[in-house]
Amino acid sequence: MDPEDVPPPDRGLQNERTALAWQRTLLSGLACALVATRLTVPVSEPLALATGLSALLCTAALAELSRRRFRRNARALAAHRPLADGRAPLLVTVLVVLTGVLAAVVVLGGAQA
Repeated sequence: MDPEDVPPPDRGLQNERTALAWQRTLLSGLACALVATRLTVPVSEPLALATGLSALLCTAALAELSRRRFRRNARALAAHRPLADGRAPLLVTVLVVLTGVLAAVVVLGGAQA
């Protein structure tokens, strides 16, 4: 018997671990974005406010997507259907880019001050 032919012992655990990983990603992404927002305040308050709110909205949307994704994947695993969705990774990318832009503003703005 090939190792590929052996099903995992409990398919639900895969989905649970993925959901927990998304929660950790959400928390760390939000923390980084809020720290970068706080550091941006001395450079530009409107930019800090706009990006902080964007980070909060992005994180809230990602939390909702990950909750829906967990439920959808649980149903798909039970029905032996494929799992596919690219919206959550896209929002993580937006959150990371937003944090990077804020960090660049802090570094470049702090260097000019």
